[in-house]
Amino acid sequence: MSIQDALASPRELIVDAVMDETCRVEHRTGTVLDPDTTAEVDVWETVYEGPCKAKPLTGGHDTQWGEAEVVLHRYTVKLPYSAATPIEATPGYRAIVTASADSWLIGRPLEVVDVVYSATAVTRRLIVEDRSGGSGG
Repeated sequence: MSIQDALASPRELIVDAVMDETCRVEHRTGTVLDPDTTAEVDVWETVYEGPCKAKPLTGGHDTQWGEAEVVLHRYTVKLPYSAATPIEATPGYRAIVTASADSWLIGRPLEVVDVVYSATAVTRRLIVEDRSGGSGG
């Protein structure tokens, strides 16, 4: 039996036991002109939607973002190992929690800054940042 076969059952159990939130992962595919505001707006394609687990990775830290002072918060977002579409740690990927017991987390765009790869992991892990400047959890 391969290590992948041995991990198949634990991977399925993790989804049911630990992933009590849902999220959507999106990839920016370009921009379009908004006919109402005439401003360019990003176009997003959904690459994953389903169970997930988001939790704080570190406390927030102040940083300069453009001309504003913001607080960046980092989170780990865990997806089922079977999440089919590869997600990259390149600009243009974000995760949005769509359902959670923590209502403050819902709807926040979390920018993907790193992806943890491992053949023996039981979940897919994304490292994300909340760059919205809010107070966070």
